[in-house]
Amino acid sequence: MDILLKNQMEKENEAETIECEYGLEAGEQDDGQIYPMSKIKVEKGFYTIFELKRRFDANPRRIILDSEFQRENVWYKDRKSELIESVLMGLPLPIFYFNQDKYGNLIVVDGRQRLGALFSYMADEFGLNKLKIMSEENGKKFSDLSPVLRGRLEDFQIQAHVIMPPTPDRIKFDIFDRVNRGGVSLNKQEMRNALYQGEATRLLKRLAVSDAFKKATGNAFLKEKRMKDKYLLTRFITFLLYDEQRLKDEKGERYLYKNDMDELLGVGLDALNHMDYPEVQRIERFVVETLEKAYFYLGEDAFRLRKGERRTPINMNVFETVMYAMRYLPAAEEKLRPTVNRGLTRLLDSEKFHDNIGNHRDSEEKLNWRLRTAEELGRSLA
Repeated sequence: MDILLKNQMEKENEAETIECEYGLEAGEQDDGQIYPMSKIKVEKGFYTIFELKRRFDANPRRIILDSEFQRENVWYKDRKSELIESVLMGLPLPIFYFNQDKYGNLIVVDGRQRLGALFSYMADEFGLNKLKIMSEENGKKFSDLSPVLRGRLEDFQIQAHVIMPPTPDRIKFDIFDRVNRGGVSLNKQEMRNALYQGEATRLLKRLAVSDAFKKATGNAFLKEKRMKDKYLLTRFITFLLYDEQRLKDEKGERYLYKNDMDELLGVGLDALNHMDYPEVQRIERFVVETLEKAYFYLGEDAFRLRKGERRTPINMNVFETVMYAMRYLPAAEEKLRPTVNRGLTRLLDSEKFHDNIGNHRDSEEKLNWRLRTAEELGRSLA
């Protein structure tokens, strides 16, 4: 019985990789936030397949399919052929869901595999297979079809519900969650990964698999499949950019945080996507160096709360607090190790810190307290 209990506890510990991960799941909402109904903007759109293919072929692409937002990509040739046959017969397809960003790009929320199959066929990447009704078209690629059938496919209109700006991210997350209820429920970071593809998502991917991140987190995320590791990194990098006053609102003025974490993280990722690559590299080097300092001074438990003998999961608020403090410390100074350890232990064990990471932990007041306290501690320890 003891062995069974031990195995069960080990499984539970493995599953819980982040402690205090408020705000990651789509259904969670801070009690202090009001749902802004006036900002919900969803429109019906009708697009020909030819028009969507033109957007897909544009450089840069104006319709985004290749995201990790929808993880499964299991459409085989038979199913793709059946879809093409349905279009050629003029049968209606289920409604698609798009998100239009502020640059006019369409990000596919629901319907990626259907559009991917259509675009792939129009690019002559496969021939039709096992058609049941239009069997005379079996084996034909798009270029092999008669002009009439090619035109029928190109002119076919799909109907989409399009989430338009300025719908806030947290409302988009709620819509995405409802649309995708039939499959695995997606969390907010997975949704951000779809909305903000580009330099930002590539940077997060590189950092999440870096040796520095693996060491500093004690390999806690080796089997991570829900982007919790990228959520930690997104928060820290966004807070840095906010502190440096590099985030802008829709008017191009300095962005001011107003207790909406989803909005803040979205603004941060958007800013990363529009930075020059050398600047993105600079941020990457800085994050890696900060992670290396955390590991040098605190070891693989740098981002965990101390609770007796029990090894707790990574805590997201501890992560950002420790990382902020590390910004001001030298790279590797052996004589500072005991002092740094004592200083951070006192802070993380303090009643005020535990109160700060309780309810409404991402309020403007509590977030600023964490970051300013970490900065002051880091400067005093250096």
